[in-house]
Amino acid sequence: MWIEKYRVTEFDSFFGNEKPRLIIVNWLKKWIKGTKPLLIIGPPGTGKTSFVKSLAKLLDFDLVELNASDLRNKINLEGIINPMLLNNSVFGKQMLLFLDEVDGISGRDDYGGLPFLSNILKNADVPIIMASNTKSYKMKDIIKNSKLVEFRPLSSFASYMLLQNVLRMEKRNLESIEQFDIINQSRGDARTLLNTLQARLEGEVNSDSNTGTELGIEECINKFFTLTDISQAKQILITSAIRYSTPKYGFTSEERSKDFLNALYTSIVSSERNKQSDDLAKILDKLSEIDLFVNRIYEKRNWNLLRYANDILLQKLFRITRDKAIEYNQYSVPFSSMGPIFMRGQSLRPVRTELSKIFHTSISKIGLFYYSNFIIILKNLAIRDIDFENPENLKLNEIIAKEIDKQSSKTKL
Repeated sequence: MWIEKYRVTEFDSFFGNEKPRLIIVNWLKKWIKGTKPLLIIGPPGTGKTSFVKSLAKLLDFDLVELNASDLRNKINLEGIINPMLLNNSVFGKQMLLFLDEVDGISGRDDYGGLPFLSNILKNADVPIIMASNTKSYKMKDIIKNSKLVEFRPLSSFASYMLLQNVLRMEKRNLESIEQFDIINQSRGDARTLLNTLQARLEGEVNSDSNTGTELGIEECINKFFTLTDISQAKQILITSAIRYSTPKYGFTSEERSKDFLNALYTSIVSSERNKQSDDLAKILDKLSEIDLFVNRIYEKRNWNLLRYANDILLQKLFRITRDKAIEYNQYSVPFSSMGPIFMRGQSLRPVRTELSKIFHTSISKIGLFYYSNFIIILKNLAIRDIDFENPENLKLNEIIAKEIDKQSSKTKL
């Protein structure tokens, strides 16, 4: 894929964000012990990670790169980062610690990842650079203890220069109006620009036989589930506006509208025929395998493997989803079900809050891991009253009693 083929590795080959890049160069060249760590904030596709790698190579630093979001909690961060801070480079060079995607570290108190990171930033013996896609409230302590540098989406001129450079390397031509269309679609994201340009030049056939016209995700989903020829289905995928992405850090509304795996999931589970079908579990199992494949690509940054996503999806899903009458639906839960689910969640919140105090953990963890098992244990032990410290314990016990009765009725069924 061109996002891998044309990944910038040389310091003098970047486009855009000239001033922020100069700030980073000066920060690293002048770094002394006690200097605040550097935090680069900017959207994906602006060159944050690639620039840090190229700078470390230029200035001959021993770069230690960690994807902080994969470590997430204090125990993992502490076990890996502390030894690095206590030891010199094995190559005798100055060490540079690069923590990528720090916005993916858990901010929950029971994980402690962000508080730990905030603490080590104050007393680091090596230069530390961090990168984040967003600037969220949970990162306030990291931002306070760091020098902030913001990368912005590539300007139209920078995008144009990048596009011209790739066209020159590929020895290809493209009409000016098509070039401007690609630049507008990319919105300053270099990866999107390269993906779109490659699709425009290599995937030239679409359902309307017009070069460069992308199918919307709704039309793509509906056609995908009605075609009987797998080669035609693949052509639909190539020429559509779909994206294989991960919701790890959340989506904008536009990104969510192009997330293909989520659209497949919501459409499959909303299908009336599939609700009564024994094949639903099989279809969702195959979909989860594709989801794992895509998420591993993002975790390992093996972008070149994304080229196989369409083929794997077709191999896993095409045959078992024919004649299932699946149509595009953007909601995984029907509107008629959302109200009762919301109301039940609100009624159980006081119980989860009290249980979080008893088990010394977060409310969210109670809901995810403890609550259902706790109700089953109470049912099996025939316990219906809990001695809550809260004065409203009678009301809480009434809620628990109803939950036990529901569990008992499920068991009978």
